[in-house]
Amino acid sequence: MGEYREKSCPICHVKHKKRGLYCSRSCGNKKPHSEETKQKIANTQRAILTNGSDESEVRKYNYISKRNNADPEPVPPQVAPYIPDNSFLQDGDIWFEEK
Repeated sequence: MGEYREKSCPICHVKHKKRGLYCSRSCGNKKPHSEETKQKIANTQRAILTNGSDESEVRKYNYISKRNNADPEPVPPQVAPYIPDNSFLQDGDIWFEEK
């Protein structure tokens, strides 16, 4: 494996001697896309999601479940504690009555 020339990453400006323009995968994922490229990606995704295959159903399910899981879980109702016959509950405390 040969050594690559030193270059600067266009995203974070770190100097590196790695293959390619970007210093890491995370910087490579931030590269700007042209409107034409964005439209091609959108068209491909639309075709995959509307072709009726099993893969499209899985992708739709995963998209919907990720979106729905963003909502917080509902809080279960609180169950009242057991209160003996000679007592009562007031302001969250159990009070006992003298007999």
